[in-house]
Amino acid sequence: MLKDLAALGLAERDGQGRGWRVGPGYFALAAAAGDAGLAAAARPLLRGLVTRWHEPAWLSVRSEGVALTVEVESSHWSSYVVAAPGAVTPLWCTGPGRALLLDHSEQELAELLKAVEFVGGGPLAVRNVRALAVRNAADRAAGVVVADREFEHDVVDFSAPVRDRPGAIVASLSVAVPRFRLGDRSGEIAASVVEAAKKLGVRAASRGGRRDGRPAP
Repeated sequence: MLKDLAALGLAERDGQGRGWRVGPGYFALAAAAGDAGLAAAARPLLRGLVTRWHEPAWLSVRSEGVALTVEVESSHWSSYVVAAPGAVTPLWCTGPGRALLLDHSEQELAELLKAVEFVGGGPLAVRNVRALAVRNAADRAAGVVVADREFEHDVVDFSAPVRDRPGAIVASLSVAVPRFRLGDRSGEIAASVVEAAKKLGVRAASRGGRRDGRPAP
């Protein structure tokens, strides 16, 4: 169990002894999930999505240039997707990450991702900031990110931004579905994730810790 926690950065070896201590990921998770009420409000919505679609659903926030998972409702199919509390995934090639960046301009994306090499991800991931800006613009108009094979091969992420009352994005809500089980449900799944994100946004209206209308990194 400690090895699993260490892989997530939640625990680490004590350099001066043979024991273990809390790792940096623990503090990042605590800071990003500072409003426990947001995670608590997300739980019944996540459960509802899992009950409806029988696929994993989770809540993410932006933390130091990555998408950080802060609340998860698992299903018996969860092994195909990185969805565990404390898990971190890229912003540029995942549904949760791109939903967190939907309001960013191309210039803002370039500044935020200036150190990113756009290597890895799935076969349909973008490979530069310009392509990301174009894809985000289309998804912004739809109000939901449908990331088809952008991170995991043959998996589609459906992610919607969670907004506070002024309209700033503070989190993203996601459901992941393997393509062979998707069928003709894409539109329904996307709509259900958007609806859940809007409901959660009512709670997010009181969330603090933002700077300049954006969630604190």
